[in-house]
Amino acid sequence: MTGLWAALAFLTTIPVSAAWLGDVPIPPRRLLWWWGVVGALIGGLAAGLVWLATLRLPWTACAAIGVVALIGLTGGLHLDGFVDMCDGLGSRAPRARALEIMKDSHVGAFGVIGAISLLLLKFGLLTGLGSAWGVAAVGVAPVVGRLTQVWILRNSRYARPEGGMGGAFFAAIQWAHVAVAALCAIVTASAWGGLTGLLALAGGFAFAAAGAAGVTRWLGGHTGDTVGALSETAEVAFCLVLALITGT
Repeated sequence: MTGLWAALAFLTTIPVSAAWLGDVPIPPRRLLWWWGVVGALIGGLAAGLVWLATLRLPWTACAAIGVVALIGLTGGLHLDGFVDMCDGLGSRAPRARALEIMKDSHVGAFGVIGAISLLLLKFGLLTGLGSAWGVAAVGVAPVVGRLTQVWILRNSRYARPEGGMGGAFFAAIQWAHVAVAALCAIVTASAWGGLTGLLALAGGFAFAAAGAAGVTRWLGGHTGDTVGALSETAEVAFCLVLALITGT
């Protein structure tokens, strides 16, 4: 179970006792088995909070709580990657310079614009879905995002010349990790939304996979920032496809 605790500590802000992690560093290969499970847990906690909010608050407020809950449970980890990718993409700089811009801790105008646009889209789509499908979307979206992450890790290469933590995950990923994350996503989408949820999962993932292919052409690979950014894109795409299918 140490792999699960380590994955929770890496991907979420959920408190994890140091005693659960042990004294020996846990390799990325063991963490990756739990990617989909962690996504389902994030979604379940956020959806539960939103459902409780619906008992007393109008749906617009509940949708906002859902967006904030997803950010809070992840510490904004992948949103930060989206901001960095927008700065690199907006610079229209050559590949090497774009990678430098994305590594810079300062946030530029394109990053701010990108973050605002992403959050507005997520909030607007959840609001439009209404309470029933909106709660389901919050529950499923994080699993779609984590499936996108492992898919990119397995189907691309690390874009930076140096290694580091990001490179270690690209080196450790196996097809079995992708299969487990896909199974988690299918079970979660089916449980929350039945066939409609599965169709939205397929559409959202396909959109994100196409975006990942575009980033590969742009940078010659991916970084930790772009992996996180595409998972945020996958969440929005899932909500968009769900809205299109349900007609809300």
